Amino acid sequence: MYFLIGLLAFFAGIFYLIIPFVLLSKINGLLERIQDLENQLKGTLPETQTEKKKSPIKEEKPILVKETTPEAKKEVPSSKPPAKVPKPEAVAPPTIIKQEPVPIAKKSETWEKFEKQIANNWTGILGTIILVMGVGFLGIYAALSMSPFFRFLMVLGIGVGLFIISILLIKKEFWEQIGYWIRSGAGAVILFSCIAAVSVPGMKWIESEFYALILVIVGILVNLGLAWQTSQQKFASLHIVLSLISLAILPLSTLIFFLAVGVSAFSVALSYRSKWEFHLIQTAISFLILNFLYKGHFSEQLHVLSSPHSKTWGILGTLVVGIPSILAHYRKVYSSANIQRLPFITHLIIWAGIGLGLSVYSTGSKWNPPVLISVSIGLFFWARTAREKLNIRWLYLTDTLVSLALASIGIILLTRWEVDLFLINVYVSLLFSIFFVVSSEEKENLLKNIGAALLHISWVWYILLLIVKYFSGLNLGAWPIIITTIVMIILTFLIQFYDEIRNKETSTAADDIYGVGGDDRISPAGIFSGLLASAICFQLFDWKHSELYLPAFGVILLVIRQNRNWNGLGVGIFFFVAALHFEVIYRIYSLERWEVLLRDLPTIIFCFLMIPLSKVQIGSDKLRYFSSPGAILLSLHIVFLAYWTTQSLSPFLPGILWLLLSLVYLETKNFFSEREKEWENTWKSSINSAGPVWQFFALIFVGLFLGAHILVHLQSELYVGIFKIRFLIQALAIGVFLYWANSPNLKKETPNYWNSLLPLFWELTGIFITAIIALEIPNTWLPVAWIVWAFFLNQISLKTSWEISRFRFYSTCFYWYSCIHVAFISSSALTPSEYWANQEWLGGLVGIILQIAYLARIQLLPPFQGIEVDGYPGKIRKLSERLDRRSDYIIFYPLFAAGAFFLFWSFDSSLLTLLWMVEVFIVFLMGLILKKEHFRYVSLVAMIICLLRLIFWDLSQSSTITRALVFLGVGGILILMNTLYGKFGNKEKTDAP
Repeated sequence: MYFLIGLLAFFAGIFYLIIPFVLLSKINGLLERIQDLENQLKGTLPETQTEKKKSPIKEEKPILVKETTPEAKKEVPSSKPPAKVPKPEAVAPPTIIKQEPVPIAKKSETWEKFEKQIANNWTGILGTIILVMGVGFLGIYAALSMSPFFRFLMVLGIGVGLFIISILLIKKEFWEQIGYWIRSGAGAVILFSCIAAVSVPGMKWIESEFYALILVIVGILVNLGLAWQTSQQKFASLHIVLSLISLAILPLSTLIFFLAVGVSAFSVALSYRSKWEFHLIQTAISFLILNFLYKGHFSEQLHVLSSPHSKTWGILGTLVVGIPSILAHYRKVYSSANIQRLPFITHLIIWAGIGLGLSVYSTGSKWNPPVLISVSIGLFFWARTAREKLNIRWLYLTDTLVSLALASIGIILLTRWEVDLFLINVYVSLLFSIFFVVSSEEKENLLKNIGAALLHISWVWYILLLIVKYFSGLNLGAWPIIITTIVMIILTFLIQFYDEIRNKETSTAADDIYGVGGDDRISPAGIFSGLLASAICFQLFDWKHSELYLPAFGVILLVIRQNRNWNGLGVGIFFFVAALHFEVIYRIYSLERWEVLLRDLPTIIFCFLMIPLSKVQIGSDKLRYFSSPGAILLSLHIVFLAYWTTQSLSPFLPGILWLLLSLVYLETKNFFSEREKEWENTWKSSINSAGPVWQFFALIFVGLFLGAHILVHLQSELYVGIFKIRFLIQALAIGVFLYWANSPNLKKETPNYWNSLLPLFWELTGIFITAIIALEIPNTWLPVAWIVWAFFLNQISLKTSWEISRFRFYSTCFYWYSCIHVAFISSSALTPSEYWANQEWLGGLVGIILQIAYLARIQLLPPFQGIEVDGYPGKIRKLSERLDRRSDYIIFYPLFAAGAFFLFWSFDSSLLTLLWMVEVFIVFLMGLILKKEHFRYVSLVAMIICLLRLIFWDLSQSSTITRALVFLGVGGILILMNTLYGKFGNKEKTDAP
């Protein structure tokens, strides 16, 4: 009794669980249809009617109207004429309509289909799950009160009953969908009863394995029949999954595996009736899971039974399911020139399932590589049928790439044939090269780009392999490895040959899929040529004298690049050059200087040949030489060798040699510049095109000399005869700098710094002469030397042809320095020598006399008129012009101050007031003569200071006779000043401007 009540309650529960979901689904469907009808009506009705229909919205959403109306009113006049503005009460609703919502990112078509499948079928899926769970619970309940056989009959009867109910419901249009789900549930319940009868404790009543298998097969056939009968893939997929699950929970055996293969093959056959992509995906994934489940089974059979064919059954089953799945897309129904996303994803999943399934049963046989390569070739040509006969381009692309992957795996597995890794890499690069060329010939840009990328990756992988093997201790200098590297270089050449022959009309190289070269047609293959050539340099590190013949290999690369006009190889050669220099440095760092020159000579020749072998063809008749890199490397070698070969002889020689080389580079530049038009379109123009390099290194050599001079030459006190070495070097440098300063200044030169730096060699010459004066002239006579040097600078500043009128400013600076030297250095220095010529005051006195003469000369010169305009000389000219307007201040007062300090340090303090008064009188006279009042004002201030000193110092410190002489002298000077002012003062005022 309780059992019947429970059974009725179970069906009632199912009914009340399913009916709400069914009704909800129907309501949602009706709402969607109503919405579609409303949208269609909106599209057909006139705009005015739409506005009238939407006018009630104003009262439903008053807040929205208030917020949006002001902005809408601003937008309406700009978009429509004023005559068409609606009435005030109708303004608000249209503005709400016109405010379009923010666009939402559109979902992909595949995801929308997936959402639709779930949205439309979730009730059915949930109902089926609940139905099976209910049967399970019922079986558990029945297990407590019935025998296993009657339990089996009860569950089977439920399944049959559900099937009968589904037949009745399917006939009703309203109940059709739920009828299909109940039928699927019936199939699941029947299959569950069959599985439980042979394996579930409490329901198992069959002990014979044969009859148990028959019963399971019957249950599976029922589900397969239901799957075949249905017209929707969701129901077919459910029956197939249930069938595979039922086989998976049975004890593992080869027979059960082949039953699963049969079910999966039947599932693939179902997908042939229409484009059932989700069904195919489910089949591929389900069978892949089954393969992983049976991996251990076949491995155990191989181990226990020693059967070499045990894994063959797994491979055979995978192919039986996989090949029809692949061929499912080779049908006219998939004909499309564009990529169809869902079939494309399905196809990839199927291939992945086949690949993983076969890898599960891999036997490790050495015959796998030829099999894979043969299959890849067949698949490569078979894929063409998809494009040429069926017009399914995405399928052609997919299977072509799969064939490439199979061939690559087959080549990699040649390790089972004990093929060297380097040689395998060569084979892979050759495969990708063929694929790249074929794809280019077929005008398949996508495949061509993929082939180019894979080809470049294979070259990178080869270089990484060399690095890894080197650090693992492998000798890379063996001939087989070197030959494989040369073969890889030849492959890069072949790609460039193909680009030159078949792709020369385009603006970019064929394999330049990254756009790195732009219009210069820089082929990445050429760059890899240089990288692989540099790898050879490192491979030959241990070869004796390899640095002597590797430059010859570099020259061959240069010749090939120039004859074929391969810009990519031109870039790649830089890597080879870097590796070559690294090897040369590694070899010569411990050799003697002449041996270093011998070992480096081939590399120097190679660097020189980089200049003429740098021709680049631009268009049909224009040539250009990219010779700067070669000129730079050659110059760097010269810098290095000039130091290395001479430094051990004498530390002074490198600097001297660098100084002379600056002249060589300067004259080289000038020589070739003069013949630029004469040598145009000849190899000699390559040297002229490197003109900026010669200029730059000419300055570099000057800079190196200056560094050596400061660090080495100036520290030396050695003599050559009666002269110090540093003096001779400085004299040589002055001559060189004068040559630089008088060299032609070509305004059209490319480097802007040249025109700015060249005039500064006059300053550099002056600096070196100043250094000679400071280092070689005795300190006693330095004030005299500085003022003489000031005279000389002032004199040469008048040479307008030299354009160094700014030297007048430097002359003033040295005049100031001479005054400072007299005031603070010469006058205050001790005079230990007894010879009159060595007395410091004597040099100071002569300096003052010459300073007075300099002052007189400056007064007689015309106003400063500089001719420099640009750069640093122009700034000095502007400063000199400003100072020249105040020449009486900058010339007179430094001399007066120097004289005052000289008197202070040189004479007794008792006479100092009288001597200062004499100088004050001289300043007073200068004011009267030059008619400058500031001199008189300064003299009056100085006179007051002298009178104060006379009262507070001389009266208390001096002797009587000295005091008398000082007072007489000061008084006489004051009377004379008063007389002169009374006679000439009024005239000064009237004549003054």
